[in-house]
Amino acid sequence: MDEDRQTEGANAAELESEPLEFPLERGRNKRAAPPWHPYAYHIRALPRGLRALAPDLRVPSGGSVLDYGCADVPYRTFFEENVDFVAADLSGNPDATLDLLPDGRVPVDDGVFDAVLSTQVLEHVASPSDYLAEAYRVLKPGGRMLLSTHGIFIYHPDPIDLWRWTGAGLEQSISAAGFQVERVEGIIGLGATGLQLVQDSICHRVGSRRFSQLISIVFQALMRLADKFETDESRRHNACVFAVVAEKR
Repeated sequence: MDEDRQTEGANAAELESEPLEFPLERGRNKRAAPPWHPYAYHIRALPRGLRALAPDLRVPSGGSVLDYGCADVPYRTFFEENVDFVAADLSGNPDATLDLLPDGRVPVDDGVFDAVLSTQVLEHVASPSDYLAEAYRVLKPGGRMLLSTHGIFIYHPDPIDLWRWTGAGLEQSISAAGFQVERVEGIIGLGATGLQLVQDSICHRVGSRRFSQLISIVFQALMRLADKFETDESRRHNACVFAVVAEKR
């Protein structure tokens, strides 16, 4: 259940064979990229958007958070140091503090966490309904989940890539798992997302690494500009990434 990954300056062949997100410069709680990285804007915008929503989880001092599909644990700093932050992933992830069962279930009792964090995982799981049901199971009554996943995005297997959502569709899926949806937000609006797709379609066909980097510099700058003119309401309908805060009732 790792999050999306991508290496620096990928040429066309690399873009077709490797996942397409996050970063050149990695490390616990840090993700960064230079302006020529093909996902430079995403790497800045997604953590910023999630950080703005994290307070809605209402994690108490000394509470507990499950990072369900933790990858390299980039969002630990969203929470106080005294929070029991459990980083869970499939066996083999050295950054995980808890190994998931082979079917993705969490080896804990019902109702033990104050919050669940799920970032860019849902599009990769074989059964979103089973994953959401497990997130619901491990939450305490009144506990909350912050989940993000892709709306409009290029195919990016890690190792599989199966699903995309509209904001309304994601809300319906999460509600069907028993949650009360409190908030739905779009991260990276339609104009910027369209520019990203155009950039990707060009870079897939360009053999020159330097030319690809030049294209990325131009398009990533245009994306930053385009997103400034997008409204929050527009993003809730059409976005690269949707983020949802939902509560277990």
